[in-house]
Amino acid sequence: MKSLIKSLAGLALGAAMVAAPVAATAQEAVDSGMTIYFQMGGNPGDTATLARELGARDAARVLKVNLIEQHSGWDPQRMLTQANEALAAVPDAIVVMGHPGTDAMTSFVEKAKADGIVVIVNNTNLPGTGLSYFGLDNYGAGKNLAAMTISNGNLVEGDKVVVYGTFIEGAPGYDIATAVGEVLDEKKISYDKLQWSNEAVADPSLSVPVLVAYLEANPETKAIIVPGHGGITAVLDRVLKDAGKQPGEIITSGFDISTAAIQGVKDGYVTAVLDQQPYLQGFMPVLAAVLEKKYGLGGLDLNTGGGSLTQANVEALEALVKTGIR
Repeated sequence: MKSLIKSLAGLALGAAMVAAPVAATAQEAVDSGMTIYFQMGGNPGDTATLARELGARDAARVLKVNLIEQHSGWDPQRMLTQANEALAAVPDAIVVMGHPGTDAMTSFVEKAKADGIVVIVNNTNLPGTGLSYFGLDNYGAGKNLAAMTISNGNLVEGDKVVVYGTFIEGAPGYDIATAVGEVLDEKKISYDKLQWSNEAVADPSLSVPVLVAYLEANPETKAIIVPGHGGITAVLDRVLKDAGKQPGEIITSGFDISTAAIQGVKDGYVTAVLDQQPYLQGFMPVLAAVLEKKYGLGGLDLNTGGGSLTQANVEALEALVKTGIR
């Protein structure tokens, strides 16, 4: 972790020294003196939030930022409310999540611009705003998740799958679920759409009886795919155990590496997990906010996805998960 922080701090310093006047000192380049409000997503320390928190805190420490964390329990309306609360405090920068959607966030973005407040987006993009973004290409991630599931689970034409996600257009995760369905259609793998509830999103344990009941009613099911929720992915082993299934009897896949997901993979209850590397979604927005506010370096875009967890690499990634980096 220390080497990662040092190298990224060097990147920030190097970029700053190029853009800053000759008289600027290294200390001025690193000591930002900025206050940044940062939307973390879920609840403090939870599966899909901890690594983002740690990344943001590490960047704030390196760049001497006053970091104010906001948690929404993944409620888009709460995110919008928090964005406006942050705006009222007139900080130097605000890091938001794009779950409320571009239309809902446009007024906030315009007010922030008028007030000279930098806005950075993490985790879920706000298309059309031109803001710096650090997170997944959700549509591409959905295709990748479906392909991983088919490959690692040896699924073939005619198999039956359930996709447990959101199918409400514009809702967080909709693009991921849509892309998963398109890949399954291409491969002629039949599937049911099972809409998750807001309550299950906030408390993933509530998804366990829902999925168990589905498996009992649909015994021919070969796989469960969870497009876009680390907390629900983390309880997939409980789903199979409560349904009386043996490891590997049902293929399961989802998002976000966690201690629970690692154990599920090791035990054979979880087949594949897509890693969106939330540590980067924490560290990089803080760095980007400093670079944009102090040195005018904006328009950054980083796809933090690309990693995956299977039995082939579970041992190698376990140590990193325990540190909170992955």
